[in-house]
Amino acid sequence: MGVELFSVFLAAGLPGPTLRMDALIGGGGDFPYEVFAGVVKSLLPAMESLEIATAIEVEPATLAERIRNEVTACNGVLVSPALIGAWSRKPG
Repeated sequence: MGVELFSVFLAAGLPGPTLRMDALIGGGGDFPYEVFAGVVKSLLPAMESLEIATAIEVEPATLAERIRNEVTACNGVLVSPALIGAWSRKPG
């Protein structure tokens, strides 16, 4: 939906919005890997119902630690999905 926001605002009779895209990116020991593990944990019921993975396979209790260990061992970087926001003001 994010890349469609400009046209959606116009279709709603609003001025063309200001758009912003943000993503969390980083690595090392102090990076918040819990954020990524939290996303996976929140999707776990859907993953199980779609038979993608089970909680036993994912091991949610240790997921953040395992991601941290792997990324730091490889001097890697993690990138979150981009989040796009839009805003405008309707003239009074």
